[in-house]
Amino acid sequence: MSLHRKHRNFTSLSRRCRRKKVLALKNLIHKERYRCGGLFYDECDISQYDNPDRVWGWSDIYFIGRDPAEFWNAEIITAQVAFNDAVESRAFDEAYGLLSEQERDSEFQRETRPDYNANGEIVSHTLIDRQSKGYRAFGGLTFSQYVQKREEEIARDTPPEVHRRYQYLHGFTYGLGLRIIVDVTSLSQQVIEEAITDFRLRGECEWCSPECVSFET
Repeated sequence: MSLHRKHRNFTSLSRRCRRKKVLALKNLIHKERYRCGGLFYDECDISQYDNPDRVWGWSDIYFIGRDPAEFWNAEIITAQVAFNDAVESRAFDEAYGLLSEQERDSEFQRETRPDYNANGEIVSHTLIDRQSKGYRAFGGLTFSQYVQKREEEIARDTPPEVHRRYQYLHGFTYGLGLRIIVDVTSLSQQVIEEAITDFRLRGECEWCSPECVSFET
């Protein structure tokens, strides 16, 4: 079998093959029902978030679709995580765009040193820490300092809009890709189950709430 065939998109597989994968996931969900509740499967240790002081902001979950030959490979995140991701991405892209090509190469170049075993053989490489460099485009600030500065300014002055939503993610080799944004402070088994139930009631279609999530404190 060619290497390409080993990584075919889930949607390109035969219906028989997809049904087989759905059945395997269904059995796994049933097996792990004592831990995940029986509606979805999550590889992470959910019990670690029983502590109210720990915020569960995102998770990768799997659940069965309405079609017996489909299941969903979903990223579920809180609106706050989605907001932070948008702010960080905008600040990074802005900083990256202000640097010249030569400055980018210098900033993101990674140097390593070899690690040897007792026989003098290279067994690994260790990343060498480099001193951060200030740039004229950033008013003398380093890349990370400028990004942090812009994150604070963006969040305060031009905050991105975040909506509750179900968004398809294409090209997955394991299941159908989906991104779920929920307006809660922290995830929980109940929150995930309610999101899955609502997604199914909406026909497992993409959806975006017309109302923005409020982050006012």
